[in-house]
Amino acid sequence: MFISEVKTKKIVRCSIIKLEIVNVPKKKDGWSFNWRKALKESPNSTYVLVVKESNEIHGALQLKQVEGMLVMELLELSPQNIGKNRRFQGVAGCLIAFACRESIKLKTEYKGYLTFVSKTELVEWYKSEYLATQTIGLRMYIDPISGSKLIEKYLEV
Repeated sequence: MFISEVKTKKIVRCSIIKLEIVNVPKKKDGWSFNWRKALKESPNSTYVLVVKESNEIHGALQLKQVEGMLVMELLELSPQNIGKNRRFQGVAGCLIAFACRESIKLKTEYKGYLTFVSKTELVEWYKSEYLATQTIGLRMYIDPISGSKLIEKYLEV
């Protein structure tokens, strides 16, 4: 799996690993969510995207299984990967595709579906960039066909 450096267009190898207490992203470093708390709540389903060369964290993800559905509870990019002057692109895509791949492992009627609640300003972005469908309010989901496309685009390059 790869992400690309925005300024140089350099392709960088990355991986998604389980978050461990030793490398928890911190609010004091500009992160919005309390990842220490997320890790305590879901130690087996909280992940980070790291650059393989440095193990530097560029994004984080928390998944939860609720009533047979896989829910993307939290998704956050590192402060350096947000906005016009971001360092890397493709971080969110890799994390969302990873979540879609995890949803395929479900043994419920929701196999292959990933659901989440979007922030208002991100609804159209999720629809256009990640093929998500909006349901009620800000609730969204990615279906198995769209999820497979994301997996192919971001994880099987």
